[in-house]
Amino acid sequence: MAHYYFENTPHGKRKDGSKLDTGKHYDYISREADYANMKNRQEDLKLTSFGNLPDWADTPRDFWQKAEEYRNKPNGRAYREFKFALQEELSFEENIQCIEKFLKETGIKDNHAYSYAVHDKPAAFAKEHRNIHCHLMFNEKIIEKDRPLAADMYFKNYAQNKLGEPVKGYRSSREFSTTASTVKLRKLYADIVNDKFREKGLNISISEKSLKAQRQELLEQGKVEEAELLNRMPAPHLGDAYKNPAVMERIMTEIDETDAKADEAADGFMEQEKDEDLSIQELKIKLFANDVVIRQVARQLQQERARLKKEQQAEKARIEAEELQHEAMVITTGDVCEYLDTKITEFDKKAAEKLAAFKAAQKNVLDDKRLELLAKDKMFDGNYSKDMRQYSTINKELNRVKIVLPTLYGQKDKLQELAALSRKNNELTKKRNEIGKRIGSYKTELTNNTERYNAILSKLKKQNEEAIIKNKALYSRYKYDMLQTQKYKSVQKKLSKEQADTILFSEKIASQLGHKNKLNGTTFIKDLPFAVNNNNIYFFTEQKNNIVKAVKIGDDIVKGKVPVYYLKVENANIKSVSKSDEMACLYARKNRTVSMKNLHPIMQEAYKKRHQSVADKVAKIANNLVNDNMQQVKAKWQENEQTTDKTKLAEKKMYNEWSL
Repeated sequence: MAHYYFENTPHGKRKDGSKLDTGKHYDYISREADYANMKNRQEDLKLTSFGNLPDWADTPRDFWQKAEEYRNKPNGRAYREFKFALQEELSFEENIQCIEKFLKETGIKDNHAYSYAVHDKPAAFAKEHRNIHCHLMFNEKIIEKDRPLAADMYFKNYAQNKLGEPVKGYRSSREFSTTASTVKLRKLYADIVNDKFREKGLNISISEKSLKAQRQELLEQGKVEEAELLNRMPAPHLGDAYKNPAVMERIMTEIDETDAKADEAADGFMEQEKDEDLSIQELKIKLFANDVVIRQVARQLQQERARLKKEQQAEKARIEAEELQHEAMVITTGDVCEYLDTKITEFDKKAAEKLAAFKAAQKNVLDDKRLELLAKDKMFDGNYSKDMRQYSTINKELNRVKIVLPTLYGQKDKLQELAALSRKNNELTKKRNEIGKRIGSYKTELTNNTERYNAILSKLKKQNEEAIIKNKALYSRYKYDMLQTQKYKSVQKKLSKEQADTILFSEKIASQLGHKNKLNGTTFIKDLPFAVNNNNIYFFTEQKNNIVKAVKIGDDIVKGKVPVYYLKVENANIKSVSKSDEMACLYARKNRTVSMKNLHPIMQEAYKKRHQSVADKVAKIANNLVNDNMQQVKAKWQENEQTTDKTKLAEKKMYNEWSL
């Protein structure tokens, strides 16, 4: 059960009033050193964290030990501690988010050295619940990040020289020491937690206010039972007494007795008990036990209220879901055109993908000449085409050299150029002859080993035929998608000539206007303002000055619409009525978008089914229209087909025998 606890302690004290050792207190909350393996404790350390440690402190423990060493003993204050309850309704991560937000909003995150620890243990008097809480220690010195100080100066009182320059220490914050600041901090933490509850959609909250103030608020909300549970004395703090096994047993016994007496009181059998002979300790235990029982009752009330509210919400959602199921369904030309747009885009995309796949696969289709060249390459490890290309290149270069050489003969100033070109001619000739010999050996091998060559060529031709068949299928699918696009476009073109709100299909629309019809598919007629004139009931749809637009109960509904009347109204009385040429729609012109975020799961499912039902009906109508026109559209497509794509032009001859 959500509960509130927040304590602001300026350096903890022992029972004798002396201040706790800062380092040892850090060890205690962080379960380090002597407290690493405490016996007889059910408490578990879940997390430690820290921030803004100076360079001279490698760990938080280093920092707090130095804080203790340099504090003004015996009255110096080395730390302030906030101890506050975390919430079992939140996840561990969500509780940490609350802590971090609190650190940020108080300024501790940015301005103070701090460390905190999260403890989690079973609640002492309700084992089914958790006692999750945080110990936050921070030093009240306000860090100046541009003026780092060593440990011996860090904790000194702030001081300036005659020029107003700081010479030692940091200023200490005064923001957390007053009663007003504690009130403010308590509210801040409550607000942070309640924001997280709302974020999760939980109908619970905590309050930093007194029992009296909380009781008054509950009374104002009409929650009398919960208010009476707060009409009590606050539970006394038992300190560490409950950790004593004997005291714990006495407390648990008192809780059981108080619970039993509460049952007897409910049955009218309880006798009044006198408390004057009880010791202060016994009185505290009684008050504490009474508080525990009352909290248990409050928890049960809260759970019961939550259960009833959940049932009411579910029942309301079921009724609304049933109403939604019986709402009129209207499909217009606009709805169908939107669907056709979607299908056109879908088939356009498919066609583009198929065409790209066809073009990519087309590279695998070879003519006879390329097949023969590839077969020779495979026979000679790829060297045949390489040598043939090289031979052709060298031959062309030699021809150019032979054309230039004769022009240089007999020219003294061209002797060097002639010599260089002659050397090049000899080199090219030698290289061509070498390649020519290899080509000659290839031809000899082809002549002597025709069987091997034909086997390679036959295998390549078979692969090529398979690639052609695959390409035909790809091209066929591309043409099919293009045909589908044209079919949908043809129907869309015809429908676009009609008004967008022309009804193509309607279901569950009444023949006459009644209170349960919806204006524009959204607003119940019964929820509109109305007036009576000559036994006719007019519901107002729009009002400007004294002229009101209205619809009349009982009018015939034609194609999902009813006539609109102009009323002249004075002092809430209808003075005149005239029928206009306008018509009011009783259906949504477009499918309205409903935010599912805050809807009950039952309504979410109902809207999903409704949307799916409408979408299925639109698709069925659209596809019927397309299929009815299929033969005409197909014939027109085949008759007027114009192939403009370069790939299609190149392959038109190859594929002219295909038919779709």
